Amino acid sequence: MKNVIVYLVGPPGVGKYTVGKLIAERLSAKLLDNHFWSNPILEVVEPDGTALPAGVWDRTNDVLSAVLETVALFGPAGRNYVFTHAVSDPGGHPIDWVIAGQLLWVAERRRASLLVVRLACGEEQLRERISSEERGQRFKTRDAGKAHSLASLGPFPINHDWVLDLNTTGLSAADTADRIEGELMSRLHP
Repeated sequence: MKNVIVYLVGPPGVGKYTVGKLIAERLSAKLLDNHFWSNPILEVVEPDGTALPAGVWDRTNDVLSAVLETVALFGPAGRNYVFTHAVSDPGGHPIDWVIAGQLLWVAERRRASLLVVRLACGEEQLRERISSEERGQRFKTRDAGKAHSLASLGPFPINHDWVLDLNTTGLSAADTADRIEGELMSRLHP
């Protein structure tokens, strides 16, 4: 498979990064996790669990825009990409829609096949995943108290021809990656 983009979107803790690593390996793709563009800014701010200064997320969005424009205009021809995108608001925050639009533009500009994968997870497993120690080292949400609201979010309502909804509750990362890879194969090679 060449010139494929897999866009993994869902709340924190559903397995976007873990599954993204597997998909990237299987597709010889470049993984561009949402922390790829937020962590350089968060490293500078050094979050301590309190509210971040106003404007910090605007800076991460500036980095994201630069990354996406670079992928669209200068990414190697035929290169596969896996993007992750954390959504925490019902129906998506306005910036989530900007990010989704930018990713759709990247796929269109590259004439890439785009599969949007909307991931979800049950509350109990989400609570367990969110509270893991590893997440804190990557500046990821670790507030297990948010598990209920995150698990009750509906799928991000992005409109695209190729959308796969997957609930990762009880699925291993490998099983989730298998389903995504199978979906790509069935769509690219009917």
